[in-house]
Amino acid sequence: MKLKGNYFWFFTLQLVSGIIAYPLMVKFGVFLGIFLSFLPFLAGLITTHVNYKPDERDMQLIHKTDSFHSILLMVAMAIIYLYFPSINWFFAMCAGISIFRGITGLIIFATN
Repeated sequence: MKLKGNYFWFFTLQLVSGIIAYPLMVKFGVFLGIFLSFLPFLAGLITTHVNYKPDERDMQLIHKTDSFHSILLMVAMAIIYLYFPSINWFFAMCAGISIFRGITGLIIFATN
């Protein structure tokens, strides 16, 4: 499996990073929780982007991923804010960024 330019690997690690972010922030606090959950994302970022120049198709799909994940994140944050006030909003947003970007990236890169 080639890792350079493999966006499935990158978005999978970003999804894993988002899934572990909320429990780690609850257990260890904001700084250490974000740092520990950032490590899988950093590993994916380094292995995917070092010495790799994405082509126009990759850039278009990444911009599309960013647009869709922003929309999903704002809808989810509004739902959490209005209907689940007991959930820590900041922790949910930090975890949601990686979760939604990972999911939309995997879907977009799998279908295009």
